[in-house]
Amino acid sequence: MTAPIKAGYFQTHDFSAKNQVVIDDKIYGKHAVSEPVLVELLQSPALSRLAGVHQHGISGLLGLTPKVTRLEHSVGAFLLVRLVGAALDEQVAALLHDISHTAMSHVVDFALSEPGEGSFHEVHKARFVKTTQIPAILTRHGFGDMKPIEEELYPLVEMPSPHLCADRLDYALRDIVGFGHVRLEDAQRILVSLKAMPSPTSQHRLLVLRDEQLALSLARGYMACDRDVWGNPAHGDLYTRTAQLMKSLIKGGCVREEELWTLSDEAFWSKMRQEVDHLGREAMNKLESERLPDETGLPLSRNAKVRTLDPDVCVPSGEVKPLSVLIPEYAVERRQYILARQALYTL
Repeated sequence: MTAPIKAGYFQTHDFSAKNQVVIDDKIYGKHAVSEPVLVELLQSPALSRLAGVHQHGISGLLGLTPKVTRLEHSVGAFLLVRLVGAALDEQVAALLHDISHTAMSHVVDFALSEPGEGSFHEVHKARFVKTTQIPAILTRHGFGDMKPIEEELYPLVEMPSPHLCADRLDYALRDIVGFGHVRLEDAQRILVSLKAMPSPTSQHRLLVLRDEQLALSLARGYMACDRDVWGNPAHGDLYTRTAQLMKSLIKGGCVREEELWTLSDEAFWSKMRQEVDHLGREAMNKLESERLPDETGLPLSRNAKVRTLDPDVCVPSGEVKPLSVLIPEYAVERRQYILARQALYTL
């Protein structure tokens, strides 16, 4: 019998049964997936390669954060919409929402994205997908219009901040647990509290929580993750320094842009080490040896988002209200946090 494959920090995949994939996730539990389109996508090289891409880019590669992967996050987003009863096309959209992420994850945004552009993987998603088996798989299973590639068409998958959506909630749950801000059992309780309102197939569907205290725990944990890692100037410094090396190698032709999609983080880092000059090698050695710099006095790049949540909560009357309305103290706390982070921006 084939042993389960490690998909990431929290998750394994078992392909030993015919026409079925068993996903075992420490947060979501065990789930058997048998829908043909989902099984084929989970087995595809285009998706499975994301097991080699760290969710936290250079911070994950250097072991400064738990080695959560883009694959387990993509599968987690899929499991979230599946748990609340989403239609099959929305489940496919959730599974594929990060399909075009490159080696080093969002580090590439600092290296190659133009000012005002979206994330590199979003801008180049259609270009990448055309090079994969994904269009053939979708067409074979009745999705020839390629609609599930456009995750923004699916409200449970993508929703503007600070609302909940599967993308935002999955990485939040993994990191609030992985960074030690929320206990695993409390993250599981947040999942149990989750619901799609007014229904999982309504045109104006929305992910909500049914417990305001769990919503508060999630929102505070999310801000803590932003403070400590996502929007932390020290982690931003690592991203910027790594991006400078990546940009010089790609623009100079030493590394082909296509290798961003064919190499894992580790392989891409090795490729960089082979191609850099002695100054670049010193810079890479410094990144590896110095680890996380002191954030005191470091600015926050204007490319960095200030991430907060204001989860929608279903109250006993059936109404849906933002957490900040239900708990005004949280509204003040969130606003103060945003102002404090913005004060770190470079001029």
